[in-house]
Amino acid sequence: MKLLTFAHRGEAQAFLLAFNFKPVEFFFDGLLKSDDYYLLITGEGPHAASEKTISVLAKFDFEITEIVNIGVAGSLNQKLLLNDLIWIRTAYAHHAEKLEFKSFSSENPKAFHDCMTAFSRVLNYEDKMKLSLFANIVDRELWAVASAARLFKKPFQSLKIISDEMVEDINQADQDICKFVKTQAQFFSEKLLNEFQNVEYKKANKLSPNIDSSFIDGTLFYFTTSQERKLNSTLEGLRLKGISLDSLIRSDEVCKIKEMERLPKERARLLLDYLGEQLNPISVIIKRNIEEVLSPLRDAKINSTFDPDFEESWVNLSIKIQSSRDLEKVKNALKIFSYEDFKKIFEGNLNV
Repeated sequence: MKLLTFAHRGEAQAFLLAFNFKPVEFFFDGLLKSDDYYLLITGEGPHAASEKTISVLAKFDFEITEIVNIGVAGSLNQKLLLNDLIWIRTAYAHHAEKLEFKSFSSENPKAFHDCMTAFSRVLNYEDKMKLSLFANIVDRELWAVASAARLFKKPFQSLKIISDEMVEDINQADQDICKFVKTQAQFFSEKLLNEFQNVEYKKANKLSPNIDSSFIDGTLFYFTTSQERKLNSTLEGLRLKGISLDSLIRSDEVCKIKEMERLPKERARLLLDYLGEQLNPISVIIKRNIEEVLSPLRDAKINSTFDPDFEESWVNLSIKIQSSRDLEKVKNALKIFSYEDFKKIFEGNLNV
């Protein structure tokens, strides 16, 4: 059974009518159940969303198989307009002028947009521009809900509708935006319900690539099914950020990858890594920090690998010793290497 989470009852009103939800006796108000779903009204903000979602998952862990966060969001991209329906690929968070290190990816292969969860309301254009470097839309709850889903090892998806656009000369007061969202709540809720039902009942959630990736030379690159899916998702994200795909494919870095004496599958992996770095610049900063900490090991010819998704702070070492001198180099390198510094990177302490 899926758990549907909404920040406010207004966003959920069409769902409440469509599925005949009834209140569940619980520690707090806002939890309901139908024959097919649980529905939770979390309240606004990541703290409320986190506390209530975790409480429900702790109680109904064996019943709930997936979480779907649904609601309104603000646009951080001028191409995303009022009333656009968006499925979310990755949830990020921004707190106290700092980007939270951990991010969470959804299970929806149709999703091409990233969402930034802000711990305070983001209303002025300058603040939106800063966040737009990392995501296409901004909300107040998704990251917290996704974090709870990860804690309980549940897959999650998120459906958002754009409630305010990315307009440079906009000068709306907080009260005005809230008032507008409240007056449009029924309309927003009905549009969200229609899209949700299309996915649930018409099985329209199969990947239909929005970009023809055939322009990438198939003799040089071989993409598996999962890699092709990731390629289409990455290219769509780059397009939405206004980055020229043609210039990227013809860049010096891609030319170098093409000229490498590697198997087509390995070239495909390197290309995906490069395109992913262009889409998510923070990953470049994280990798650079990791490389600096691991440099003593590399200097001693100790092969080291780490979690490519930056979720777990493990490092795997591979050592080849052919002489006593090699052994001494390894010992010295391990003395210099600081696992604590390595772990701090995964806790969000980065040198920009």
